[in-house]
Amino acid sequence: MVVVDTSVWIDFFRTPADEAGARLEELIRGTNRAAICGIILQEILQGIRERKTYEQTRQRLMFLPFLEAGRDVHLLAAEIYRGLRRKGITVPAADATIAAIAIHHGCPLFTMDSHFAVIAENSELALFA
Repeated sequence: MVVVDTSVWIDFFRTPADEAGARLEELIRGTNRAAICGIILQEILQGIRERKTYEQTRQRLMFLPFLEAGRDVHLLAAEIYRGLRRKGITVPAADATIAAIAIHHGCPLFTMDSHFAVIAENSELALFA
């Protein structure tokens, strides 16, 4: 299972034929190893303006494995965020939560967002290569 970040999904919807899109397609085909979580689902859907496109995208995303975020995940996200702040590094709270979800579930994160490289350098987050 690989957690696929919003940045990859947005790139995939805009230019599905690029390298990231091809890698995402490989994760989805066959074994459907592309997972999402609540924050990623929300970020993807809230950016869609057209109702029809929203409904189609929502339906497609419902077939992906969904990783829950309970209390332990949020406590880990707070630790990640605080640890980075102690080092003078600020990342969005949502990114700390996404990283915590990936760590908690033992999944690498597929992302195009540079915040996650910083988080990975300072935590147990594994990035999908």
